[in-house]
Amino acid sequence: MAKIIGAFASQQEVIDTINALEQAGFVQGEMKIIAKDGEHSRRIEAESDVHVDELEELASTISGQEGDGSRGQEWAAAAAIPAIGLTGGGSWNPGFAAAGLTAIGGNLTGDFIIGDEDRIHGALIALGLDEQEASSCRDSIREGATLVVIDTDDSKSLLDKDGGPDLSRLGIAEGIYRQNGASRIFTGS
Repeated sequence: MAKIIGAFASQQEVIDTINALEQAGFVQGEMKIIAKDGEHSRRIEAESDVHVDELEELASTISGQEGDGSRGQEWAAAAAIPAIGLTGGGSWNPGFAAAGLTAIGGNLTGDFIIGDEDRIHGALIALGLDEQEASSCRDSIREGATLVVIDTDDSKSLLDKDGGPDLSRLGIAEGIYRQNGASRIFTGS
């Protein structure tokens, strides 16, 4: 699987991008739209009929702050398990440990121990981005950008020729991102 991620400043840019991607043959299963919150997603969902994942809602759910916490605790456990414990240098990482305590039923709240940066990062990982992609996209989301993620089985390297145009589906998606005003484009794994 390979990804390309575009960060867009306006909802209209995202709607135009979704329409162009669909015209180019991309289907909803290959597209993931990620917004900071409901304020950044309502119009996109209404005008494109594509679901938008809202990070604030997901981050709250992951940290066990919404509803009865049962679903949030499951997601928190899934997002926190790889990172709980000691970091590479043998030091304790309290942010991830707190996520783990919340995941196993502790009473710690995400806002108290886990900062917004960790909450956003954890939510991006829960949505399928890897560590590097989540780190790259976190600042754009915090600044209010909406992400359009194309995740395809296509390999960009299959069609790459020395100095030639990129004819892969990821190359087509990148061209659409550029045409529709992407403020940043991230290449994923």
